[in-house]
Amino acid sequence: MGFFKKKINQLQEDIRISSSNPETFDENWSFVSSRFQLISLITLVLILFGILLFVFLFYGPTRSWFRTEDVSIERQRLEAMEIRVRELTSEFEVQDNFILNLQNVMLGKISPDSISSRPKNMENVNLSNVNVATTKDEGKLARKVKDDMRTVKKKTESTKNLLFEAPVRGEISEKFSLDRHPAVDIVCKKEASVKACMDGIIIYSGYTKNDGNFIIIDHGGSYLSLYKHNKVNLKKMGQRIQLGDPIAIVGNTGENSTGPHLHFELWFEQRPVDPETFMTF
Repeated sequence: MGFFKKKINQLQEDIRISSSNPETFDENWSFVSSRFQLISLITLVLILFGILLFVFLFYGPTRSWFRTEDVSIERQRLEAMEIRVRELTSEFEVQDNFILNLQNVMLGKISPDSISSRPKNMENVNLSNVNVATTKDEGKLARKVKDDMRTVKKKTESTKNLLFEAPVRGEISEKFSLDRHPAVDIVCKKEASVKACMDGIIIYSGYTKNDGNFIIIDHGGSYLSLYKHNKVNLKKMGQRIQLGDPIAIVGNTGENSTGPHLHFELWFEQRPVDPETFMTF
């Protein structure tokens, strides 16, 4: 009993708490209180702080952190988004590979037969920038075009509403030959503007060692046009252009060029066709 009585007496003893200036030792403030009162005050402050913290965590902006149903819903959303991102990534990888293969065909690096059809898992991809899909019937028609160019003339009857315009005006220095020269070379005024032969979207604008600066335009309806040896390209990949828009300046870039001219190719259903069938230079 003496021990507890001693502790009670100690709690009832007064203590002095003060603050002094460390340089002058002058007392700034002070107060006298018993140990019991001081402990009671500290305890009350801690209780009030605990209550405020509880209210803030469970009823404030952070309340969703502690609600398992909200966490579950958010996790489901994240999982669904992750699955969708993976699907889109896979689809666009296929799309990018398809466009790369198409460009390699234009550069003569691979055979057109290697991209004769579009992969099945691209059916749901929005290929607004590339429209070169070949169906079974179209593939048969493309083979006929290769064997007999008269097929192209028959096809033009069904596409007579298409409006083509010569990219430049000048003299044809080398005509179209399916086996030797699948294009026409046009010699024209120095640094003449190269214009788009039809509405479309630029799917390639760049430089290669052999062809110099050149541009590929997708016109839709399985039509593509190529413009090589440009002095400079005026348009970038992905830009939408209209018929007659300037896209480049005639030049002499690339090792395959022997002088300033435009090397112009027109492709239909992934096969080169004679541009003079569609336009006059």
